[in-house]
Amino acid sequence: MEVTKMNGQECVYMTVSEVKRYLNISQAAAYELTHRADFPVCRIGGSIRIPKSAFLAWVELRTHIPEALARHMASA
Repeated sequence: MEVTKMNGQECVYMTVSEVKRYLNISQAAAYELTHRADFPVCRIGGSIRIPKSAFLAWVELRTHIPEALARHMASA
């Protein structure tokens, strides 16, 4: 994921385009996510911003790691 910086500091919000690139999905699919009740989104005027830490937590909660792979990763 590309890190956006403002005044030398990492931005804490992502754009819909950044979410699209991170998940490798279409722009339409990324906008659909912003309408889900469980998706973290901040609407400011006509802009949509996604809190980066909440988005990454949302992705992690929905990432299924098969048990065998999880055991392998834990032992590595």
